[in-house]
Parts: sequence; C-alpha cells; structure tokens
Amino acid sequence: MQQRSSQAGFTLLELVVVIIVISILGLFAIDRIWSLRIAAEKAAVTRIIGNIRSALGLEVSRLALQQSINQVAKLENSNPMKLLAQVPPDYIGEQEDPKKIPDAGNWYYDVQQQALIYTVVYSDYFNSPLQGPARIRYRIKLDYDDKNHNGHFDTGIDSIGGLDLVPLEKYYWNVQ
Repeated sequence: MQQRSSQAGFTLLELVVVIIVISILGLFAIDRIWSLRIAAEKAAVTRIIGNIRSALGLEVSRLALQQSINQVAKLENSNPMKLLAQVPPDYIGEQEDPKKIPDAGNWYYDVQQQALIYTVVYSDYFNSPLQGPARIRYRIKLDYDDKNHNGHFDTGIDSIGGLDLVPLEKYYWNVQ
C-alpha cells in the first residue's frame, strides 16, 4: 500500500502573497507613525504657545490689580518665556548672534529680532515664507484702542486691551 504524503507548510506562492500583504500593511503603519510624529510636534508647539498666552493674560491681570496697567505696554516685544513659571525643557535661552540658529526642536529668544523662535524638526512637512532653516517666529503684541489713530500706543490717551503672542509670518504643517 502506498501512502500519500500530505504537504505541511506554505507553497512558494502562498509565502510570496503573505510577504506582499505584510509589506503593504507595514507601509501604511510607517506612514501613520510618521504622521503622528509631525502631529505631535505641532501639538507641542501649540501647547507652549497656549501656555505663554495664558501667562500673558495672568500678567495683565496682575498689573491691573496692582493698578499698574500702563506697565503692560513695556512687555511688548519682550521675551515671553520670562513670564512662565517653568520654561519648556527645549528652551535654550536668549541668543544674540542672528547667524547662529540652534538645532531643530529648540525654542530661543532672538534679542535682535525681539522674537521668540522655534526651529522645526520635521521641516519637510512644514510651510513658511521664511528662507533658511524651518522656524516659527512669535512676538508679544500690545492690544490697545488707538483713540487718536496715530498707529502707536500713547499712555494716558489709548486704552490697553491686553497682550497677545502673534506669529510674525503665516505657517502651517502638512499633516493628515
């Protein structure tokens, strides 16, 4: 009597199909993970900007309670990181050399530009009109009612509305 041997395992064709399916699923997973990294950087920047805006509001309130509201105008163009109880770990301080741009993923205050700057890590997925390394620039701006319409704040004439942290250029991330 002759026994027929049953084949155990995959045929070559089945193995190739499984490898192709796993490769396609892997590509989708890698693309999704990459998108999450970009979204995480965007969220971290948004969180820090929100913290600074909250600190600006608290500082305006503090000065108003002390009846020193005119001191608010002195904060325009100053370093907003000085208002935070704890600066982010990626804040490297004030920089005076405009040619020295720190590594990607860091915040710094450019003394000459009077701007808070973040250097973007995933620059291929970031758009800004700035030339050179991808970065975002913010500045404290005084919000006031220009009653005499001369384009600048006049103590005793114009009324202060508060402070805001505004981007100096429009920017956006390409995140799905």
